[in-house]
Amino acid sequence: MITGRLPGEGPLRFGSVTLPAGMHIVSGYGTGQPVAWATIQPVPEPDKIWAALSAAHPQTGLVPFLLEGRAADPGSTERPWDEGEFEDPADLAELDRLDAEALLESWWNSRLKPLTEGRAEDPAEILIRLPFSRRFPGLAPAETTPRDPRELQLALAWSRRPARIGLAVADRPADVLARIGWLGAVNTRDTPPIVAVLRSWEDRFGARMLQIGFDRIRLLVERPPRTADAALRLAAEQYVFCDECQHGLSEMGTAVPGLGTVPGLALCVLDVPAWTFWWD
Repeated sequence: MITGRLPGEGPLRFGSVTLPAGMHIVSGYGTGQPVAWATIQPVPEPDKIWAALSAAHPQTGLVPFLLEGRAADPGSTERPWDEGEFEDPADLAELDRLDAEALLESWWNSRLKPLTEGRAEDPAEILIRLPFSRRFPGLAPAETTPRDPRELQLALAWSRRPARIGLAVADRPADVLARIGWLGAVNTRDTPPIVAVLRSWEDRFGARMLQIGFDRIRLLVERPPRTADAALRLAAEQYVFCDECQHGLSEMGTAVPGLGTVPGLALCVLDVPAWTFWWD
């Protein structure tokens, strides 16, 4: 049940958090209705503001996130935010009917090349999904042990440079993309299936929406997988979820062998509290 309301344009104050003047983000590809609120200018220490506003979500009904632009133009957030490159909010009733495991399994199967009669499978395809077979391995088990809060604060360190702060009306962080009519994955994925998987990761790993860009999102993960087996199972999910995952060492410019494979991705999700996804 959605209980929050978008703030009006102008400065805001929520408890101890004061935000400078903001504007409505509209669904320019829909009816033009406001779908989010965002500061007009970047604000300092956005990580601290995001954390404080996240803690206030049960009272405000507003989910905070940091704004990012196009990866090709990192200094600007004009697209998609100021251009209104959004649709009207998705139908949450339709979203409730989507099953994350069934979606991931269908995406896994769609990645498989048909076997030609009398010929063995390409060894390169086998290496990509090791140690799994052509059958989807199922969902990774939920992790119940949270990381130390100080470790999560360190994971937010990269976001201490000034950034615009956005607010969306949503019952949970995973629903933000649906609530704002985000189109960042339109070339390969509809938004509702993406949100269905994000809901599952929020439930199993405490993964919360942190940053949204033109075609990229970043999650802060309270309970990342802590065993090699769980990391491999999650890597199988993420391998079919999006075009490119950029986690942990790969985000810091450290080469990760075979990042586009299940074993390579497993190295980047094991006990790593920040996940980044990009769609072409």
